[in-house]
Amino acid sequence: MPRCFCSGINSMVGSGIFLLPGVLFQDAGNWSLALILLAALAVLAMAYCYAEMAHHFSGNGAGWYYTYKEFGRFWGFEIGLFTWLQGAAAIATEIAAFLRGLRPWLPKLGEITAYRWAGLGMILILLTIRLLGKKASTWANNFSTVLKLAVLGLFVVLGIFYVKPGNFNAAVHNSIDDFDHAFMLIFFMFPGFSFLPVQASSIHNSKKNLPKLLIGVVISVAVIYMVTMSVAIGMLGNQIDNADAPLAWAFGQQFGQLGEAVIMIGMLGSIAGVAISMFYSTPYVVSSLANEKALLPRFIGIKSQNGVPYVATLLTAGIVLILVMSGDYLALIPCSIMIAVVQYAFVAMATIKLEFADLKRRHAQGKIDHIDIYEMVLAVIALLCCLFLARFVTPLAIEITAGIALVGVVSYLGQLIRRPPAEN
Repeated sequence: MPRCFCSGINSMVGSGIFLLPGVLFQDAGNWSLALILLAALAVLAMAYCYAEMAHHFSGNGAGWYYTYKEFGRFWGFEIGLFTWLQGAAAIATEIAAFLRGLRPWLPKLGEITAYRWAGLGMILILLTIRLLGKKASTWANNFSTVLKLAVLGLFVVLGIFYVKPGNFNAAVHNSIDDFDHAFMLIFFMFPGFSFLPVQASSIHNSKKNLPKLLIGVVISVAVIYMVTMSVAIGMLGNQIDNADAPLAWAFGQQFGQLGEAVIMIGMLGSIAGVAISMFYSTPYVVSSLANEKALLPRFIGIKSQNGVPYVATLLTAGIVLILVMSGDYLALIPCSIMIAVVQYAFVAMATIKLEFADLKRRHAQGKIDHIDIYEMVLAVIALLCCLFLARFVTPLAIEITAGIALVGVVSYLGQLIRRPPAEN
């Protein structure tokens, strides 16, 4: 359980809190703090859907598995592909963020050729760590978790002495679109929670503990973001929107180049940690699609002697490589969100369907109460949040989303030709 909690923290606290505060302040000023809270509430509604489904079903597969149970084989297969691609997009985005964070030290990474070669090198490193097995991934995950929390803690504990209350008086005259954009970016800082259910089989008594784990991780991350953003604004005020890496720059203003270097190292370790964590979880989505309900050919789910789904891992690395070559950090964020929102929406709809059936049953038994109504309302709120976030599509996100859906249809038809669908 503690290891899974660390994995959840590590998969969510990544590039966003280090690279995006300046953009968030530029879009929403001090209101960015309120937007963090609002985004956390939206994510909690979505996490509730996962928690509720985990309470009813045990199994390795998360979003696709819940969709499979409620809507059948085809939609389960489609959402399985989207879940897989969400993980791949998250890895690619964090790699792009890592290279962006290195630019102050290696300006040559601003050139497209150097960026692509460096991206390939990072993918090979992540692939090697993953293929070495669970111990190597766990060690790297734990190290990066401790590093990022230590650096963020150092920033908050020392930075709070340099907070100036007057820096919170900045007036913002931005449009609704600016606030929308800030909310979208903040939401990007949370989605790693959806990959915790993928590891349900490794969580003791997952039906009981997974819901607590999901909610605990989301709340903890929200607190980390709120406190860190508050200290950053208090230290820099209006100057925060002039910095590409605001936390490192703010720390450097008070503690010189050494202070800036410490935060930079923590930032890079944090970003690498998310990539490692996601590279560990994502291949399990593909292997579970192949192994649990034969939605993909069996060979894709083959595991090595140390338990690594190496075929799924190699396929994941190939998708990540394509995405890294197709866009930079800010271009990949909307793609990552769009892919994630598709599966969140289906999990929310699966939860609504499950809750509605439960409401009918309990109503017939005369046992319905207010808690049952609240659970349905939370699932509806989660679905509405997904529809709201779908507004932030970009041409690249639409192309990738449509491509995934088309590949899913073709692959599913191919599987039907080979053999009839399995029974539920």
